[in-house]
Amino acid sequence: MVILMVVVQVVTFLAIVFIMKHLLHAESLKEVERLKKLKEEAIAKQSELQEQLDSSQKAFDQKMAEAEAHTRSLNAKSEAESRELRAKILEKAKEDAANIMKAAFNAKEKMREEIVVEMKQRAPLHASRIFMAVLSEEVRERTHRELLTDVIANLRRMDKSTFKTRVDQGEIASAYSLSSEEKANVESAFRDVLGYAVPIAEKKDGKISVGVVIRLGPIMIDGSRESRMRQAEHEREGSLAVGREPQVGNG
Repeated sequence: MVILMVVVQVVTFLAIVFIMKHLLHAESLKEVERLKKLKEEAIAKQSELQEQLDSSQKAFDQKMAEAEAHTRSLNAKSEAESRELRAKILEKAKEDAANIMKAAFNAKEKMREEIVVEMKQRAPLHASRIFMAVLSEEVRERTHRELLTDVIANLRRMDKSTFKTRVDQGEIASAYSLSSEEKANVESAFRDVLGYAVPIAEKKDGKISVGVVIRLGPIMIDGSRESRMRQAEHEREGSLAVGREPQVGNG
């Protein structure tokens, strides 16, 4: 009886061990399968992530290449624009320098012309001073009388229609005082050209070295030596201009 109970317990124990072993083996297989599946999923995920990483690296490299190409293009464009700007600045500087030189030349020519004009204007005065300095008083007075006679003759030759309105007074500025005879001749000349007598306002003018200046209404007859010298200068310049041979250019 005891032996039977021992056998039953041994068999029961072995059965339990077998069942437990079978259950543990089945669970181990399931766990191994689960781990294997997880490993495969991890490998697939890693492969997917690697592909994404490679794609991102490729896209990054492409963007970097495009950026470098764009940078080189911008640098080339900037350099070209810089050269063009330098060329424009240089051209503008040359133009400004040319304008400055032209303005300076024009100013120089204008100054030279003004000096020439001023010298021409002063030439009669200088000549009169020389005339006064080198000629005797007798010669100067004789020249004065001759100029007065010439002015009176010019008055008598004037056309009466020149005077559109009535003249109330005549004026005469002279280097020397008029004699009674000279004053009478002037009054006679006034009467001949106007058709009526007018009083004469006479004054001695220190600016006139020799000769007279007569005003009759709007008309002035300058018979001073300075006026005659200016007239002679103009006539000389005119004769030089007429006699100058035309220049023929080469070609």
